[in-house]
Amino acid sequence: MAIIYGRAAAEIDLLSIVPESVKKIEDVETIHQKLIEKLSKTKKDFFDKVPDKIIEEEKIFENIRNDEKATHQKFDEKIKILESKKAQGGFSTISASIKISLVKNFSKRREINKIKNLEKKQQERLSEWKENPEQIFNRDKKEQINEVKTFATIEKSNVHKGAKGEIQALKKLSELSDDYHIFCGVNIGLNYWVSYNGKKNLRSAQIDFIVVSRKGVFLIEAKNWSTQYYAQSGNFSPHEQADRAARVLWIFLKSWWSSPHVKTILLPIQGNMDYDPKYRHVLVSNLNEINYFIEKGKDELSEKDVKRIISLLRHYVTR
Repeated sequence: MAIIYGRAAAEIDLLSIVPESVKKIEDVETIHQKLIEKLSKTKKDFFDKVPDKIIEEEKIFENIRNDEKATHQKFDEKIKILESKKAQGGFSTISASIKISLVKNFSKRREINKIKNLEKKQQERLSEWKENPEQIFNRDKKEQINEVKTFATIEKSNVHKGAKGEIQALKKLSELSDDYHIFCGVNIGLNYWVSYNGKKNLRSAQIDFIVVSRKGVFLIEAKNWSTQYYAQSGNFSPHEQADRAARVLWIFLKSWWSSPHVKTILLPIQGNMDYDPKYRHVLVSNLNEINYFIEKGKDELSEKDVKRIISLLRHYVTR
């Protein structure tokens, strides 16, 4: 198995924006699927209980209406007693009238209004259970639903696709023997601007993978782009990205070691990118052939050269 330094940069980028439950890229799909299954079971259990819930809510509604009747009877009886005492002269006429009015127009009305409000809310709740239980489920399980949506959004994101592509590439490259050293997410910055296509517009590069062995130095740009996204991309093409990065790497190595030869490989994970003669030094491979491509060449470096490059590049990987 190849010796690996650092971690895929796209995976680190992904882990910086996902929930804490995600520890590695494979967790995104695993956790998402578990959340879907859990939500599906929760939903089934919820709707299985809807008929019983409707009966329960109907009983609550009926109890409220019975409470309203009982409250009417209680206050009517109280008013009747007060009116009887008034008729018997138990109160002064003014005092009796005030007490009766307070009970009838304040105490009774206040209690009945409270019950009416409860009755109205319960009627609305009962109607919702009968006509739109889905709405209740979505409201009650909002947090759980949003969690599933969050993971669905992550899975569809370009960040996840990029990270997934890089992990696929790294998994394949790791099948090389331990004569090969793989550097992940290499960030290189030069001390000065250099020319690319006649303009001084190049000074740094983030390189997906650099493979070093006696076979030489291989720069690998992995792209997990859909054909549609590739066609619509308005920034640097993958070929140009790889070409620019290779120039930075070549200059960087040259400052430490004479006459390096950087072999540049564009690795489309979906196999949907062809060789572009405009970038003649950027070769295109695929997951099935990348290792053979790296292994097939003649030895170009001595063991001493390999150790020197390893000692240099290991400080620039993503961790």
